[in-house]
Amino acid sequence: MGNTHRSHPFTQAIAPRPRTQTELTRRSRTLSFSDASIAVAWLNATRGSAAYRRVLTLRQELEDLGVMLDSLSQQRREGKALRKRRQAPMSQEELKETLRRAESCTRFRERHNALNRLLYRYAFVPVMAYDLDARIWRCSSAPKATRGRTIEVSDGTLTVEVDEGAVVGALARLAANRGLFKARLCPMCQERWHVSERQMDRFCSTECREKFRLSQPESRERHTRQQREYRQRLDSHPPRKERI
Repeated sequence: MGNTHRSHPFTQAIAPRPRTQTELTRRSRTLSFSDASIAVAWLNATRGSAAYRRVLTLRQELEDLGVMLDSLSQQRREGKALRKRRQAPMSQEELKETLRRAESCTRFRERHNALNRLLYRYAFVPVMAYDLDARIWRCSSAPKATRGRTIEVSDGTLTVEVDEGAVVGALARLAANRGLFKARLCPMCQERWHVSERQMDRFCSTECREKFRLSQPESRERHTRQQREYRQRLDSHPPRKERI
């Protein structure tokens, strides 16, 4: 049995924190939010370990392949549109572009196969989950055996043990549903993983968001200008003294 860290509460992995218990309950019902939450909790707890580095490598590969897939899809749409408009034989430039697309497809296929080889080391079994409010079943997967260190993750009502295999499964499901961004590392502090419910939620805290904003040259200039204009307004309109 792996080590269990009860001092790493689930609620601390959520950013931003829900304002009400109703909001927490509603968000916790979604499968993607649950996957992101357990991935974030485990990554924060195991940072620096060999298992952490393995999962990080796999997550990066999932992210890179997602970008490649989007690019290939765009290229395919453009190629179809071009073929519809073509009224003459293919030009040399079009031929070169077709060959470049074929090479991109080959690279993507090779990396896709390599990703599946990484996943071979994990064994999963199908599991069924249910949602009483939506009256639906959800088919998911769970690790067949515990792998490495485990931590306990709780949403306040349900506590589960999470290990490396569970996190790999969660990240794979997120990637398959275009939700990999929901478990991301703060780009400012580079230390804390957080749950991001929107693409724009990049930072783990308001403090990191402000630090990043002020680190940008244009933001520093704007901040300096605003402070200067504020002081000028104060100088030109000094506050009135109250009569006693």
